[in-house]
Amino acid sequence: MWAIFGGHEGTPHLAIRNNFLRRSLTLLALKTTARFFRHDGVCVPISKNIIVKTDPFVHLSEATTMKFVAANTSIPVPRVYCSFVHRNRAYIVMERISGMSFPAASKALSDADLANIFAQLRRMIQELRALPPPPGAGVGSCIGGSLRDSRIPRSRPRFGPFGSIQDFHIWLRDELRLESHPERENDGDWEAIKKMVAKQDGSWPAPVFTHGDLNPSNIMIRDGQVVGIVDWEFAGWYPYYWEYTSAWYGNLTRRWWQNSIARFLDPNPEELEMEITRQKWWGET
Repeated sequence: MWAIFGGHEGTPHLAIRNNFLRRSLTLLALKTTARFFRHDGVCVPISKNIIVKTDPFVHLSEATTMKFVAANTSIPVPRVYCSFVHRNRAYIVMERISGMSFPAASKALSDADLANIFAQLRRMIQELRALPPPPGAGVGSCIGGSLRDSRIPRSRPRFGPFGSIQDFHIWLRDELRLESHPERENDGDWEAIKKMVAKQDGSWPAPVFTHGDLNPSNIMIRDGQVVGIVDWEFAGWYPYYWEYTSAWYGNLTRRWWQNSIARFLDPNPEELEMEITRQKWWGET
């Protein structure tokens, strides 16, 4: 069952500072010191400054991604102390960022503070965009491996990689090809789908490195500064619009955030329209 969830086959090389002592101390701390800290979700504090991320869907590639971003940008990401798989379940031991999530911090921020934070975020996105993709890169993790995005049906536990952005798009629409449906009535829905397919199957520039889940809860603030971007499990090389549309679609109940995204991400209105059509027919049910 765990193998179905985790997809850890062939990933030992992704482990970071993995040895018997670190594994043993981590597992012991989860049974002892973790009891003294409140936690919610997959990140369990084991000390004031250290958390362990683990559940059936956590994957070593997330730790590899944080290490990659830390080594190649100035973006503040949690420091990874070690990562390993134990009994077919991944564990990522990392820094516990001291700060508040953006939604919690925003209550005490002035308009000037908000403008400064969005300017910081824009610079961070520009750093990600400046990372050169590997030669011939399609859609995949930072090392060209598989990806995760719980918002995409059929993606569990993981999906990809894809040799090209076009291949990724075909997979997203469940292999739909217009020529296979010559009898389809040309109504408004089909017109929208044809427009989406034409855009998806067209030419695309090289993929860009993408966080993939820039919702405000993954942005940590302290003293008016962005001190951490967390939760890199969806990150990878994607088409340029993916950061914008995933941030927009990831916050359907947060209209304020949707209206704020353009303050740090260049809007992609045509691609958003394409994604709205895809989400209508191939999104989560």
